[in-house]
Amino acid sequence: MRILLACERSGGHVFPALTIGKKIRNKSNNVYFFVTSSALKKYIKNEGFYVLGRSFTFRNLFLELFWRCFEAFYVILKSKPHEVIGFGGRDSFFLVLWSALLGLDTKIYEPNLKFGKANRILSIFVSKMLRGFPYEGNNKKNIVIGIPLRQNIRKIDKSEARKILNFDNKPVIFCFGGSQGSVFINDVFIEFVKKFRKDYQIIHITGKIGCFEIEQFYNTIDNRKFVRSFYYDIGVLYSAADIVVSRAGAGTLGEISFYKIPSILIPHPGGGGHQKENASYFAEREVANMYMQNTFCYQNFNIYLRKIICDEDLRNSMSRNFNRIKLGVGYEDFCKDNRF
Repeated sequence: MRILLACERSGGHVFPALTIGKKIRNKSNNVYFFVTSSALKKYIKNEGFYVLGRSFTFRNLFLELFWRCFEAFYVILKSKPHEVIGFGGRDSFFLVLWSALLGLDTKIYEPNLKFGKANRILSIFVSKMLRGFPYEGNNKKNIVIGIPLRQNIRKIDKSEARKILNFDNKPVIFCFGGSQGSVFINDVFIEFVKKFRKDYQIIHITGKIGCFEIEQFYNTIDNRKFVRSFYYDIGVLYSAADIVVSRAGAGTLGEISFYKIPSILIPHPGGGGHQKENASYFAEREVANMYMQNTFCYQNFNIYLRKIICDEDLRNSMSRNFNRIKLGVGYEDFCKDNRF
């Protein structure tokens, strides 16, 4: 059986697809990927999958939509899939649409609480909608599978993780801005570190932009720190952390829920507001505090982050509240689950 997984160009689309692809491949299927990021195409190829899709070095809505419309037919003819699963985004929109209209078994996966624009339209045509967040409606097309996590997302003992990072038992803050990094979160967090030098430890994954300047700053402070532009073995970082400061993409929240780490979430202001909806879901269940970027108040952020660093009881209470949330699914558990 040939199965085509249609992705966009970001890690948030590709990594859940990769986990699903590995599970499907274990059942002796031929799995094709449609991916439009040149870097991620290489990554997927290294995992042993067939990869289709052209990468562009520019973003032009009209030209890209024109190309993707006709490219979709080529990809369908090339892969001859029996089943197609779309993972959202405009790059894969026509591929999923034409697959459904041609009568192929077509599904979409939506990891966010709120459907993206592409998936909202495609939900009319597809046979099934696979969802990451819990769904309380009665539409039988919906199947909740959670957010399948990458193979390197694994839990290890906190003391062992800290030993790897050369940390001790003081509180650890893990700051990052998603797969592409976030200049806004980097700036806000650096401002906090400049003004609050108590005994805590820092993990900061900066992204590529401004990485050198941030590393230069950290060389001037005494706190124990682990600073990188990117780090593959992110399970070590989560296992060592007591607090996370991050965006609120579905993949990130799946990981945070898997490790049950109290969080401060600053949703990305774009993307149709889906990160805001994700973060609100966490805030309402008292596992995170949310600050919107367009109305951001540094003073409130500063006060709360200081409080959660110093208050172990608060952190423990928030961690226990994660028992209300079923979201991130570890790789091994996902592969054993027969629902999908």
